Amino acid sequence: MNGDNSKLARKWLENSSKFQLDGLALQGMRIDRVEKGLIRCDFVVPDNLLDGEGNWNVGAISVLIDDMAASAVFSCCAGILATMDFTLSFYSAVKVDEVVEIEANVVGQKGNLVAVVVNIKKKGNGEKVATGKQWMHTAPFKSSQAGKSKL
Repeated sequence: MNGDNSKLARKWLENSSKFQLDGLALQGMRIDRVEKGLIRCDFVVPDNLLDGEGNWNVGAISVLIDDMAASAVFSCCAGILATMDFTLSFYSAVKVDEVVEIEANVVGQKGNLVAVVVNIKKKGNGEKVATGKQWMHTAPFKSSQAGKSKL
């Protein structure tokens, strides 16, 4: 893996909350720990992210898992990221105002492919809520190409 970019990863995750879709899914997230290959956060489920049955919406969970995975990968391999494979498993429902812990861990790298696992569990009892497994392709930033059009 490349160098430690944990400060950049924290900033990237904080800035992601300013985008429309990501901002909804990350609203109220508190970043606890950022290290090379590891991101840990707490999240209080807001009422605007509930489905018709009053549970945390799986689409919002998916966006949060994707952002957490990307920031964990970014913490050790800063660059342009592209998701190659994304698998989600859902285990239990979460209601409004429940607190969950989210942890994203880089678990392996082969060439430009990086594997990351994101686990979400209820903070009170540790009950597993969801797991996301993701493979991401990393490519370094190339400043000489920035802003150039091929048209």
